[in-house]
This record gives sequence, structure tokens and C-alpha cells, in this order.
Amino acid sequence: MKLWLFILKRVIFAFITIIGITFIVFALLHVGGNNLLLSAYINPRLTGPAREQLIQQLTIRFHLNDPIYVQYFYWLQALFSGDLGYTNTPIYSGPVTTAISLFLPNTITLTIIAAILVWIIGIPLGVYSAVKRDSALDHSVRIFSFTLYSMPIYLIAFILIIIFGIELKILPYAFPINSVLASNLPWYKDGISYPTHIILIDALIHGNLTVFWNALLHAILPSLTLALSILAGIIRILRSSMLEVLDQDYVRLARAKGVPEKVVINLHARRNALIPVLTLYGYTIASLLGGTVVVESIFAYPGIGYWTTQAILVNDVGGIMAAALIFGVVFVIASLILDIVYALIDPRIRY
Repeated sequence: MKLWLFILKRVIFAFITIIGITFIVFALLHVGGNNLLLSAYINPRLTGPAREQLIQQLTIRFHLNDPIYVQYFYWLQALFSGDLGYTNTPIYSGPVTTAISLFLPNTITLTIIAAILVWIIGIPLGVYSAVKRDSALDHSVRIFSFTLYSMPIYLIAFILIIIFGIELKILPYAFPINSVLASNLPWYKDGISYPTHIILIDALIHGNLTVFWNALLHAILPSLTLALSILAGIIRILRSSMLEVLDQDYVRLARAKGVPEKVVINLHARRNALIPVLTLYGYTIASLLGGTVVVESIFAYPGIGYWTTQAILVNDVGGIMAAALIFGVVFVIASLILDIVYALIDPRIRY
């Protein structure tokens, strides 16, 4: 199959999947009835005729008297025009799109740092575990990976906080930056930095290296928690793939010709062993968005996961459903990109 046809098929499947996600989110929005749906737009203290008048206005605005399938198309039209509704949480009240623009950059920051840590830690451990098969190092790595695999993400977070934050006191474990530093920054408010909302970049823009370093230290523990939560899968898959490659004839031939072992491992074996790992790596990084809900809540890190938790605690339907939509769409788009990249790396999957 030609590459353009493969990409076209994947794009169509991705579009259909996203439409399916929107249908599910829309259905969940209406499960609680109109009163729950409109609760984000109505002041709880508003009573009497004024409240009834506002409900009628909102009912007309959102076409709630129309058939459900008509409501869906109006909602879908608003969705594609950038109107995701309204959210009302303790950390932010306003349009959902604004909330996303404020909180998503912090989550992306943690995810990128976690992805880098996974690659730096997981790839060497997986390779050397396979190369030193059945050695003490191999057994140690396997025990380490199985231990991580069996631990829930919140337990990993608490262990890291106890070790590095409380006992050793070498890493901070709450908020994006130190509260004393934050109080003196005119471009930082309520856990959000300006103008990019990515505090590491904003600190550099404003020329404040002290804040940059402090923000980086604050991001290490939540990012490391995310990284360790998926590290075991990467190590196990790479070890298995590496062992399979090391038994291939071309690797044996390279060794028979006297090629140095480092060249055999790094040039011939590892490159081919990484192909299946790349797919898993991409999917697991995309799935980190789900982990941020727990991790950001534990570390009080104001990202999309922390905002989602706050929305759940106050029964903010608009925020909850918007977060579900974001997580679903991001995962679909990430899967589409991975399928295309994998097709470029290994043309065999196109058939």
C-alpha cells in the first residue's frame, strides 16, 4: 500500500474516532438532566423569578427544547468554533477554552520532562539487561521493573516525596515554584505564568534564571513519578526485543567478522530493537495525560489534571466533560502521528 493511501486511511479512522468521542461526551453531558448541565452558568444564590428567567434564556441559547440529535449538532457546531462551555472551579471560573490554554501548558511541560526521563533511564536499562542476560545486573533490572509495574502511580509519588522531599530535602514537592519567589513576580499569578503559561519558558523570557532553576526543581518529582509509572513497560519490551535481535543471523555474522561488541550492540542490534519500542513509547507518553490527574493533584501542580480533579470535586460538568474530550482527542491524534511515523520507519506495516 502506498504511503499516502495508508495515511489517508488513518486520518479517516482518526476523524471517525474523534466524532465518536464527541458523541459519548455529549451523551454524558445530558445524563444528569438540564439542571445539572446549566449549573455552571447559574449563580447558586440566584433565586425566584430571576433564576427562572435565566434558565429560560439558557434553555433557548443551548437549544435544550429541541430533539436530542438536533442539540448534538448545535453542540458540535459550537465545539468546532471553539466554544466548549463554561467551567466553575475553585482555581478557575470562566470559559473552558481559556482554562485549557492556562492549564494545558503545565501538563505538557511535565509530560515532556517525563518522556525525556523515560528515554534516558529506560533505554540503557533495557539494552544492558538484554546484553547481560541472566547476570546480577539483569536480575536487578527485572526486579526493579516488576516492582514498578506492580505499584500504583500515587504510591510511587508518595515514596518519592518521602525520600527526596522529606528525608533528604533535596527536591521540592509542591507547587510549580517556591511561594516566596512567586509573591514577587508580576508575571505569575495563581500557579500560572505569562505570557506562554509555561513557567520555564516565561522565566527565560523575563530573564529570571533563579525562577527557571526553581521551577525546574519543582517539576522533577512529578515528572519522575510519571516516568516511573510507565518505565517498567519500556524496559520489558526493549529487553525482549533486544534479545530477539541478538539471536539474528546478521548479528552473529557481525560478531564472527570481528566487529567490536560495542558497535554490534549500538549500531546493529539496538537500532532494530528500538522499532517496536517506539510505538509503545509513543502510546505510553500519550497515556500520561491520564496519570497527570493523580500526579498533579498530589503535587498541587496546576495543570489540566489538577483542574480536572477540582472540577470533579465540585461536580463541574463542563470542566469534567471538556477534560474527557481533551484526553480522548489528544490520544487519538498521538496515535495517528505514531502510526504515520511507524509506517515511515517500517514500511511492512502498510500492508
